[in-house]
Amino acid sequence: MLAGASMSNESQLKRHVSGLGLLFISLGAMIGSGWLFAALYAASTAGPASILSWVIGSVMVGVIAIVFAELGAMLPLAGGLARFPHIAFGGLTSFIAGWLCWLGYVVIAPVETLAILEYLGNIIPWLTTTEGNERSLTIAGTAVAAAILCGVSVINLLGVRWVSHSNTWLTWWKIAVPVATALVLMAYGFDSENFSRFGFMPTGWSGVFAAVASGGVVFSLVGFRAAIELAGEARNPQRDIPRAIIGSVIITTIIYIVLQVAFIGVIPEEQLAQGWSGIVEKGSSGPFAAFAMVLGLSWLAIVLYIDATVSPLGTALVYTAGTARLVLAMSTNRSIPRVLGRLTRRGIPLVALMVNLIVGMTMLAPLPGWDELAGIVSATTLLTGGIGALGMLVLRRRFPDIPRPFRVPMGEWVAALAFVFASLIFFWCGWEINRTVLIVLVAGLCLLVCMRPCMGSKASELHVKSGIWVLVYLAGMFILSWLSTYRGGAMIIPSPWGECAVAMWCLVTIPIAIRSGLGREQSAELMDEAVREIKDMPEEFS
Repeated sequence: MLAGASMSNESQLKRHVSGLGLLFISLGAMIGSGWLFAALYAASTAGPASILSWVIGSVMVGVIAIVFAELGAMLPLAGGLARFPHIAFGGLTSFIAGWLCWLGYVVIAPVETLAILEYLGNIIPWLTTTEGNERSLTIAGTAVAAAILCGVSVINLLGVRWVSHSNTWLTWWKIAVPVATALVLMAYGFDSENFSRFGFMPTGWSGVFAAVASGGVVFSLVGFRAAIELAGEARNPQRDIPRAIIGSVIITTIIYIVLQVAFIGVIPEEQLAQGWSGIVEKGSSGPFAAFAMVLGLSWLAIVLYIDATVSPLGTALVYTAGTARLVLAMSTNRSIPRVLGRLTRRGIPLVALMVNLIVGMTMLAPLPGWDELAGIVSATTLLTGGIGALGMLVLRRRFPDIPRPFRVPMGEWVAALAFVFASLIFFWCGWEINRTVLIVLVAGLCLLVCMRPCMGSKASELHVKSGIWVLVYLAGMFILSWLSTYRGGAMIIPSPWGECAVAMWCLVTIPIAIRSGLGREQSAELMDEAVREIKDMPEEFS
């Protein structure tokens, strides 16, 4: 039986999150620094065609999300993105999925904190310093950032109910301000000629695809996963998880498309003098607030500076909770030492929160630009999403009779398409970003090798035979990324041939991955443990 199933109710996660709370947790994760910066970087990459980037990105992320809606409703487990691959493919695959997902999670709270101080640095100059075109925190700014990270962790220590309630109030604000900002700016300064001044698609389809991956589009939309990570604490997960996942993707897509249209229409003509690629240098410290000041809307600028604190803070709050649950899931899988997933008597993953806080503190040092960080998060998250989609194919074949409260129509085709979409988005991130992912992946595998002797009998079986496929698949994806024309690639395989190569590699991988899944008996044992864990979860709400 899994850890926790044998514990007393006092030392287990508690089902305190309502349906609305779960929806707002996903929305809170999706509306953060993305709305402050994504429109800028997407437009600089694709011009007015960045609107298409949001449409394409939302469709692709939506297909991936709907796969996890089925998995999350079937197995409402904390840290599901690490748990589903474990049941389907075993220890090695689940460690790779969990490690990549953790990297994409743990960086977000520091990034959101830095986004707060970057915006506020315009009116509180002692928070940041600028050298050349690079902006970094001062000593005082670093202290403020550390205090914010500590405050977010303290709220999480109070329990998931505090996280849910505080996030719900923050999210109402986070929905209202972006929508109101877009409408007000369009009413006062919309210029339709901006959509054609340098052509609607100045960088072609390759620019549209690049904006999806590294322009902040996917970064802003993948927050739906927060509902999966906290599924183990949902009151009615079978009903609420699909609603939260699908509803959050639809709502945020509408908000971000409206914001992108407003951004393109209100950007001053003089900022376009050097074309769309030249707008980042002048707007990276806070584009919407700058537009409000140019239009004489000082009151709106004040609201935006307040929101520059509220929106990223809410996202940091949600991701801090999700990251801790992911560590809990990896410890439950026995991929990492069990002590890292230990719960307090009140059901709080204290050790995981502390570890993530310490790692987050180290990331307050100068980091790459927001767009590069968004690309890294997108790349790691989508690789995990692709592995999870193939996990759904395996679980459907291994356990066709397990109740699925939400069942995706033509699920096997949808899961295969989700895998292809996840791989394409990773490809579009470009080699400059993906080589960073390669480095941290190799570091994670080295860490896995070093940890196993220390874990002794507590280490889970790696099931290497069932995990070789993912190593081969990743090797192929990194090679294709290096050969591509996207962001630092070798310019050997041009678009659309690169996309065709990725799709073909996915079609080769899918049947191999399905055949590599754990045997029925091994998978059934892990499934039984997961089911017992769900049944043993306390149902009290008080």
